[in-house]
Amino acid sequence: MKKLLLLVILFKLSFAFFPFEAEDAGTLGGLGNFQFEANYANFRHYGGLRRQSFDFQFQAGILRNLDFAVVQPYVKIRDGQERISGVDDLRVFIKHVPFSGERWRVGYRLQLNLDTGKKGIGYGSTTANLNLILERDIGKLTLNLNGVYIRSSHVEGLRDAYGVILHAYGEVLPWLTLGSEIKYLKPEERNIRRDTHLLLGMVLHPTKSTDISFGVHKSLYKREGEANYGFLVGFLQRF
Repeated sequence: MKKLLLLVILFKLSFAFFPFEAEDAGTLGGLGNFQFEANYANFRHYGGLRRQSFDFQFQAGILRNLDFAVVQPYVKIRDGQERISGVDDLRVFIKHVPFSGERWRVGYRLQLNLDTGKKGIGYGSTTANLNLILERDIGKLTLNLNGVYIRSSHVEGLRDAYGVILHAYGEVLPWLTLGSEIKYLKPEERNIRRDTHLLLGMVLHPTKSTDISFGVHKSLYKREGEANYGFLVGFLQRF
């Protein structure tokens, strides 16, 4: 169980433009703008392990191109007869988009995973993630490339990881956005092979300030502890 949990937490990232893991280059637009998210993900791993997560996120605009957010996940893990549940590490991040043009944007998201989670669920130490964001609009389609670095080598049993996420999305109707992404993440640990996945998602916009999202995740590499497939549902409210 311990080995499987290490594999699970090695690759966990906060979802950004839910249900996708890639971070988009949009910001809330400055002080006085907020949004709340409640997201759910259910993953079935090779080997039978199941993982459910409930993420509650509050995001606030600081500057026109700078946001701050707090994310509190709650996790349930079941491996055969063994079960564990509780709060995961509290996550805080800033998203900054310092460079932008008419149809392109460049930014980053720096996230800290604070050592607040229940033993066996959290990392057991503060860790960090960095996303470098490059985004370009081509007609109604937006192409997004994230360079990802996960800093966790100081945690027993874990190593740093790095990779890329290629994301494409577009508003096909005023009330519907469709998108897909492919991720390649390579841990520095030689005994753990690459993490790759394909994710398809849709976001409904019943109002200008409300989003309801759905996603389907599929691993492209079969390995014990890796998420075989997953289903995701999210709710977002801007105010």
